[in-house]
Amino acid sequence: MVAPSPSFPRDQARRILDAGLEAMALEPVSADRRSLLLDYLGQLAQWNRVHNLTAVRDPLEMVSHHLLDSLSLLPWVPGGEVCDIGSGAGLPGLPLAICRPDQTFTLVEPTGKRAAFLRSVVAGLGLSRVRIIQSRSEAYRPAAYPAAVISRAVASLAELDLMTQHLQGPATLCLALKGPRAADEIAAWPRAAELQVTVQNLQVPGLPPRVLVGWQA
Repeated sequence: MVAPSPSFPRDQARRILDAGLEAMALEPVSADRRSLLLDYLGQLAQWNRVHNLTAVRDPLEMVSHHLLDSLSLLPWVPGGEVCDIGSGAGLPGLPLAICRPDQTFTLVEPTGKRAAFLRSVVAGLGLSRVRIIQSRSEAYRPAAYPAAVISRAVASLAELDLMTQHLQGPATLCLALKGPRAADEIAAWPRAAELQVTVQNLQVPGLPPRVLVGWQA
């Protein structure tokens, strides 16, 4: 595992994380889980200097843009296996998995350098219930439907639905983090009228308004 940069501003990042979690009033996140979140962030900041895993370069901005944004899903993620489609640098799946250590998370990511990063972080943090699948989402065919399919900044809602229909069982909940144009995407989504689509407004400190779109087949 790549060693965290000695310049990583961990104390400042911890203060931003603590304040954000308090403002969002999420389910309790213990001190050891918060430390693991910062360990993950330190690795992401270090790898990002070489491998360009995320467009956000400032580690302190990563707290709001990546950790808090991902954790805003916590109240809506059900129990059971969660499948993170197009996980990229592990978002939103890894922060959620860190906070839900007794739950199984599968991170599906087609790009080799990102999958390598995910494997390194999962091994280094001892996340035994996180699986990394290097594959396009359309090619990933699990033996059973997941309890939830989650996604962040991967594709439009119509495209995401098409990419994941083979993963959507009768009890599978799909959750997609979106920006303020979610209404336009829903309007352009042909299958939306057939689904139970819900829209939840999210308030993430340091970010413009966010929306969580959920649906079940």
